[in-house]
Amino acid sequence: MAEFNLEAFRANFRGGARSYLFYYIPNFPSGVSGMTSDEVTYLVRTTSLPESTLEETIVNWQGYDFKFAAKHTFTDFTITFNVDRGAKVRKLFEDWIELIHNSETNVYAPLDAYMADQTISLLDYDGSSVMKVKLYNAWVKTVGPITLDYAATDTAQFDVTFTYSHHKIDP
Repeated sequence: MAEFNLEAFRANFRGGARSYLFYYIPNFPSGVSGMTSDEVTYLVRTTSLPESTLEETIVNWQGYDFKFAAKHTFTDFTITFNVDRGAKVRKLFEDWIELIHNSETNVYAPLDAYMADQTISLLDYDGSSVMKVKLYNAWVKTVGPITLDYAATDTAQFDVTFTYSHHKIDP
C-alpha cells in the first residue's frame, strides 16, 4: 500500500460547499397571494436539505436476522423565515393552511388546489447551482410560532414545515 501523500490530498480538495450558499424558490398554489416569490426568497433565514431514509425489514433466515431495504421515507422539510415589517410572509403561509382546511366552514380543498412543488438549490461561489432539490406535491403542514422577547434585538422569525410525497436531486 502506498504511503499517504498529504500534498496530493490537499491538491485534490478544491474547497467544499458552503452552508450559507443556498437559494429557496417558493412556489405557491393559485389560491395564495400577497407577496412575490422574490420577496419571500429574501426572507429565508435557515433550512436544511431534506433527508431520505430506507427503512429495513427483518426476516429470520436459519436463526439469523436478515435485513433488506423496505419502505422509502422522506422526512418533513422546514424553513425558518425572518418576519417582514408588515408580517406579510407569516400571513402568506397562514393563508396556505386556511386554503387546505377552512376552519370556519370545515371544508378541505382538493389535493391539486393546495399542493405545489418546491425547489431549494445549493449554490457554488459564483452563484451557479451545485445541486437542486425538488420536493414534489408539497404542502404546508405547520406554521410555527413567532417568539416575542423584550430582551431580543434580532429580527423575529418563525418556521414553516412542509410535507411532501418525494424529492429528486438534480446536479
